[in-house]
Amino acid sequence: MKKLTTTILGLFLILIVNAQWYQTYGVTNVNELTKEQCDLALKKANNTIITGQWMTFGGAATSIIGIAIYAASLEKEVNDIWDNDYNVKTGGMTIGAIMAYSGAIVCGIGIPLWISGATQKSQIEIALKKFDVQGTTALGFGFKINF
Repeated sequence: MKKLTTTILGLFLILIVNAQWYQTYGVTNVNELTKEQCDLALKKANNTIITGQWMTFGGAATSIIGIAIYAASLEKEVNDIWDNDYNVKTGGMTIGAIMAYSGAIVCGIGIPLWISGATQKSQIEIALKKFDVQGTTALGFGFKINF
C-alpha cells in the first residue's frame, strides 16, 4: 500500500510541476512569452502530444498481445494437465504476463503525457492569439493598431 501511495503522490507532483511549464522561459505568466518562445513551446507541446499518443496506443497494443499470449499458453497448460501430462511449461505465460504489465505501464505513462501536451498546446494557442492582429483594408489601404 505504501508503494501505491508513493507512486500516486509522485504522479501528482509531476503533474503539478508540469502545470508551470512556462517558467522554463523565464516568465511568470503564459501571456509574457514572445512569439518565438510561443512557437518553440507549441512545437514542444505537439511533440509531447505525439509521444503520448504513440506510448498510449503502443502500450495498449502490447498489453492486448501479452494477454492473448498468456491466455493461449494458459489454455495449453490446462489441456496438458487435463491429459495427465504434468510437465508444466510456463514460458509463454511468463512472456505474456511481462508484455501485458509492461504495456500497461507504458500506456499509463503515455496518457498523462498526452494530456499535459494538449493542455500546454491550448494555453499556447490562446497566448498566440495576441500576435494575430487583423487589420481592416479598404481599397488597398489598411490601418492596424497594436497595443
